[in-house]
Amino acid sequence: MTAQLASHRHWPLNRLPALTGALEPGADMVFDLSPLPRFGLRGSGTAAWLKAQGVTLPDIVNKVAESDRLRIARLGQDEALVLPASPSDGAALKSLRDAWEAAEGVKGYDAYRDEGWCWLRLTGRGTRDALPLLTAADTRERAFPVGSVLQTRAMHLDAVLLCGSDATQVDMFFDVASSDYAAAFLADVLPRHRLVRAAE
Repeated sequence: MTAQLASHRHWPLNRLPALTGALEPGADMVFDLSPLPRFGLRGSGTAAWLKAQGVTLPDIVNKVAESDRLRIARLGQDEALVLPASPSDGAALKSLRDAWEAAEGVKGYDAYRDEGWCWLRLTGRGTRDALPLLTAADTRERAFPVGSVLQTRAMHLDAVLLCGSDATQVDMFFDVASSDYAAAFLADVLPRHRLVRAAE
């Protein structure tokens, strides 16, 4: 997995082994994607500004939409988390951020999700079975379907969970200060999941 990194800052989980070689299909993995770019906006004007840029924003809160190589999670009426559609492509996200920085007027404000949140991705056949070990929230497919968001407690932390393009991929976001704790928790609770960082 090739990553376009947001910066060369030192993330707490940079010590994890980098993924090398071919990935076995369906293998149970936890990827640290924290160095990847992401953009959080919140506050008055957020939704209107994003729509004005042609971004497809979900109509309701706690849903995910895709738009021009972007994934947009709507966390509130005027709050959104914007991710690259693919870990290897941050160009569209950079273009959106550049446009926001250059814009004047009401446009929401930067929630600093690229600095304040750790980003882990669970993948593999065992993802659905792993979720009840991480959170007391209902993570059955009918309650947490593809393209949905859970804002809840996971690993005893406030967390945001995004169900990916299929049921075998879930992204988790939480306070970056808890990165080491989360890694230790996952190693203990999910011993069959290989914990790695994306190779640069």
